[in-house]
Amino acid sequence: MELRKWLLGEVIENYDYLRKPLSSMERKSFKGEFPYYGAQGIIDYIADYRCDGEFLLIAEDGENLSSRNAPIAQIAKGKYWVNNHAHIVKNNNNSDLYYICYLLNNSDIAGYITGSAQPKLSQGNLNKIKIALPSLPIQQKIASILSTYDTLIENNNRRIRLLEQMAENLYKEWFVRFRFPGHEKVETENGLPKGWKRTKLIEECQTSSGGTPSRSKSEYYINGTIPWIKTGELQDNILINTEEYITEDAVKHSSAKIFPKGTLLMAMYGVNIGKLGISEIEATCNQACCVFIPKQIDYKYYLYHYFKSIREYLLSISFGAAQQNLSQELIKAIKVIFPNESINTNFVRKIEPLYKKISFLQKQNTLLTRQRDLLLPRLMSGKLEVKP
Repeated sequence: MELRKWLLGEVIENYDYLRKPLSSMERKSFKGEFPYYGAQGIIDYIADYRCDGEFLLIAEDGENLSSRNAPIAQIAKGKYWVNNHAHIVKNNNNSDLYYICYLLNNSDIAGYITGSAQPKLSQGNLNKIKIALPSLPIQQKIASILSTYDTLIENNNRRIRLLEQMAENLYKEWFVRFRFPGHEKVETENGLPKGWKRTKLIEECQTSSGGTPSRSKSEYYINGTIPWIKTGELQDNILINTEEYITEDAVKHSSAKIFPKGTLLMAMYGVNIGKLGISEIEATCNQACCVFIPKQIDYKYYLYHYFKSIREYLLSISFGAAQQNLSQELIKAIKVIFPNESINTNFVRKIEPLYKKISFLQKQNTLLTRQRDLLLPRLMSGKLEVKP
């Protein structure tokens, strides 16, 4: 496959003039249906848009430009708003927008990034990135092959979002509106269905946390087989794998503890404070995670939704000037409304199949992503030849 060398600025057109940042307070009073994009994707929904059509958004700043833990480029479609943390570009007649997106997400651009505390990719440096492109028909063919995988992944993500909404609706119907099966025949006591109780979390659930094995000992991480969860991975989600794995020695020589499949976790501090996850694997976690350990009745699904519903309260009781913190002591003292065992058992029976489907779709996406990522460099380099 013949490749021609270009500067990125020669094959794209810049539309950064469409960008406009809005503060969180401005967005709060401007809620609506249109996506509001930042460097890493959609961060809010607001009542107006500035972009209409298909554009490539490329991160301008942020730690991810250096760590590359997530894509730095993404395609946005429809009507939306973009803040000043992402460049807005289109392709010209020499390039395919989707091919450029795949290329940037799999290219080393470290030499074009400035700043250590706050990495930045300026518009000038963006335009200077050296790339090699095949002919436009070949670009389009490769992009089409890779997009097939992304379409399957996005379809699964839509199904996951639908299942999550079904689970949320079920929780609200039973535990917010109190229209659980048989509610008509249940008397109330102190504003709650008879047999339910309002008590401190510690009465029904113990808590724990984990630890971080010494980073100076690479042997604790190299060839590790034990999943190790960090708070950044808690995104109100089901966890089927982890970014990092540790060894048995790492567990022995740190505060990390192995907890069972089906454990509920919460981020106690950091940017994800209050975010939750249910682990579908035996795993360990770092010290910023609160682990919930049931005493007699396993309330994990109920507590997952309950804590999501009181997140504003959780943030209000957190402490710390430089960084908000939740402690285990604060969490254990939270007053929680607990349904009786019969209602919780019925709730689990209804909601667990939804989360099993979510887990299955996530595993499908993991496999599709792995297949796409193995294929991508072979297509881009020409090792796997395609015909237009």
